[in-house]
Amino acid sequence: MNIAYTNVRRKIGVISLVLALIFIVWLPLGILALVPFILELPGESGLRSHAGVAVGCLLIAAWGFWES
Repeated sequence: MNIAYTNVRRKIGVISLVLALIFIVWLPLGILALVPFILELPGESGLRSHAGVAVGCLLIAAWGFWES
């Protein structure tokens, strides 16, 4: 595989892992009402929106760190 492609994938993986960690830490703080949920989607609860973003970021991070 191309080295430049692998480096870009790894950077995307790191960025998405950092975002996932932020959302994962934010979830219990939002549940306890210490901080407000920052994502509001019509028809969805804030908890579900944040959890969905965290899972999506973890999936992208898994792709970024996957060695094929």
